[in-house]
Amino acid sequence: MNKYIFEHYDPIFPKLFKKEQQRLKQILGNKYPVEHIGSTAVPGLGGKGIIDIMVLVPKRLMNQISQLLQKRAGYEFRATGGDEERLFHQQDLSDPQKGIRRYHVHVTFPGSESGKRAIAFRDYLRKHPKDLNRYAKVEQKAAGKAKGDREIYLAIKANVIEEIIQKATESKC
Repeated sequence: MNKYIFEHYDPIFPKLFKKEQQRLKQILGNKYPVEHIGSTAVPGLGGKGIIDIMVLVPKRLMNQISQLLQKRAGYEFRATGGDEERLFHQQDLSDPQKGIRRYHVHVTFPGSESGKRAIAFRDYLRKHPKDLNRYAKVEQKAAGKAKGDREIYLAIKANVIEEIIQKATESKC
């Protein structure tokens, strides 16, 4: 199965996020921001069609929140998907159009580099259609060339992502 595919943006993405955001807030409470990030958070941007969610919690509570996501929300912790600042979880949930859709939840802390980059990238692309279109083309190219290989997929996108994040931090959009 090739998990690196390209789907065109679908207006259902924000609705799916809102539904899952509400469910997560019922489990985690309302005190932690639950942000929509990634390709599905940017109208007009295509991508893998995965609903990426970032939960921002105090650093000392990251493992506790991860456990709640696993025990009460059904997410699977994936040690290889995160980094030093971010705990990665995934789950397949029912989808009114596709039957099943993958969701990722990234748990990080306010001020983490990982969180700042994801939100800056999202916010910049929402406001800059030329870079959005450019990144969408790179995303589509990466999906076509990767043939399921994560390293190839990420390598094709890396320079453009870094360039956009640099622009985002410089413009403070």
